[in-house]
Amino acid sequence: MDDREYALQRQRRGGNALSNVRFFPKPGPKLYMAGVWWAFGLYALFLAKAPFTPSLEAEQFYSESIFSDISADAREAEQMYVAASRRLDAVHVFGWRWRPPYDQQVPLRKEELAHAQARYDAAVREHNALRSEAKAAVGIWSQYGVDEVRERFWKAYQSGKDFAKRMTFWDVMFGVGGRGRDEELAATVIRWLGQIMMNFTVGLISALFTFMFSLVSMLWEYKVSYLSGILFFGVAMTGASAMVATFIGGMYATAAGGLYMAIQASNNNARLEGGRGARRQHVRYNAPRYDHVD
Repeated sequence: MDDREYALQRQRRGGNALSNVRFFPKPGPKLYMAGVWWAFGLYALFLAKAPFTPSLEAEQFYSESIFSDISADAREAEQMYVAASRRLDAVHVFGWRWRPPYDQQVPLRKEELAHAQARYDAAVREHNALRSEAKAAVGIWSQYGVDEVRERFWKAYQSGKDFAKRMTFWDVMFGVGGRGRDEELAATVIRWLGQIMMNFTVGLISALFTFMFSLVSMLWEYKVSYLSGILFFGVAMTGASAMVATFIGGMYATAAGGLYMAIQASNNNARLEGGRGARRQHVRYNAPRYDHVD
């Protein structure tokens, strides 16, 4: 058996092995449950409407509290805090502990800044408490809560994609996954695509965890009950995880489909080249021979 026939048989064995690979999960109860979970998550994220409508008094209280500015006392406390911070910066020099008169001025300015900060923090807590009361009045299942949770998710989602883009940029800058000396171009492209997909996978999964902690903080702000909070958390996380799974699954499915088509095209080309070589060899062997007569 010559080298061409051996390569042809090897390509055929590779094509048969590839044909046995299952790119999609086998239909069954688990697949159907996953499909229902995925569809419900996307519906909750994009199309679902708020199941609760607050009263007009609650909506008015919400609008007045959320969109109102901080109180006059809070603004005064903020101005005092900024002024105290500037006065401390004016005397906070290097080696102030051993340089008079800074060794006497800095402790006094620090104490003044601590008092101003305590007053400002108290004003901020009072303002946040008022906002929390307004959110609790309309309820987390209202359109206000639904819009806020969607806004928080898309903010975390965009942050995850930005993280993946930055990681890809630094990979390019420092040559991570660069082409080797004896490496083919196709292998380099595949490795780069794998690195990009890994960056987006890590970025979106980290964004999902970021959204989860933000969702817990939101439940605390709306002062929901345990049962209502657990139910809302489950619905919100279902929508968020379904969107992340859609992006990541679509990315890997597209890459797998492209790789599969490239391998199939390579196998077909190898079969054609093997067939042409076999025909040329057959013609050469069957050609008439002429004996040389002296």
